[in-house]
Amino acid sequence: MIFNKDDNGSRELRELTGNYYANNDFNKIITDIELATEEISALIGVELYKKVEGWYKETKEDADQDLIKKVQRPIALLATLRMYQKNDLSHEDDGRKFKIATDNSEKLPWEWQLDRDDARHMEDYYKAVDALIRYLNTSEIKEWKESRAYKMSQLLLIRSGADFDTYFPIDKSERTFMLLLPFIKEAQLLHVKKAYGNGWDTLLTMEENNEAYFAACKAVALLGMSIALRRMQLKIIPAGVIRGYVSASGAMESDPASIEDIKLLSEWMNDDAMVWIDEMKKARDGGTVTYNLLPENDKQNKYMRL
Repeated sequence: MIFNKDDNGSRELRELTGNYYANNDFNKIITDIELATEEISALIGVELYKKVEGWYKETKEDADQDLIKKVQRPIALLATLRMYQKNDLSHEDDGRKFKIATDNSEKLPWEWQLDRDDARHMEDYYKAVDALIRYLNTSEIKEWKESRAYKMSQLLLIRSGADFDTYFPIDKSERTFMLLLPFIKEAQLLHVKKAYGNGWDTLLTMEENNEAYFAACKAVALLGMSIALRRMQLKIIPAGVIRGYVSASGAMESDPASIEDIKLLSEWMNDDAMVWIDEMKKARDGGTVTYNLLPENDKQNKYMRL
């Protein structure tokens, strides 16, 4: 654990979150910290987490104190949120209880207030993870550079959340980018790379001001998001990403997105991506794209589909 297992642990949580009571019993949150630690460890890599934990425990002179704080903060935010959610009800031997102050000294929050507070805490957690990954991307830490996620990103046209935000708005979220990595890779390999054809390796080394490169990145970003919306749980995508794209298309930001809305949104992104694939081909060839209007004749295939 990257926290002190005593009263100092509660003070650390208070400093990191700004809303945790320093006099709380730290033992009650240990389980939540351990679960949150596993999630962050899986995100940045077990080897890197162990290195940071070693810095914290042994207080080495070469320890990166900024990185220690940046690893601690998302763990603290996620663990405290989960503890608050469990404490809405008390869990006793004869069942779950909902306690009300008899002297009316405190008012219980409405459900919508709890939901809004949960959402706010999750946004803080997302921002803390973003800050952590941005810091790692600008560092020369060997364990991060050799992590699976980082190596995968370096094989793509778009290699960071900040770059992805140039082509599709994701609030510059590095966490969202990491969640999108497999879908970005799928979009690049199955669609954009095949559409570009010969010279793809050369395209990977081009600069952003190249029109073919820009169009290819737009297509990859749009297709990656389209695939992700159909397969991912929407709650793990920052709300602003979906609201921003939908509102730009004429919908109200406050309207909740239905399944049909998400399906329609995914189709819009896919259609937009096809437009950018055409633009990529035009930029590659320096002219108008030529299409094969009739399929290739196959003597083994004697059937047709309407």
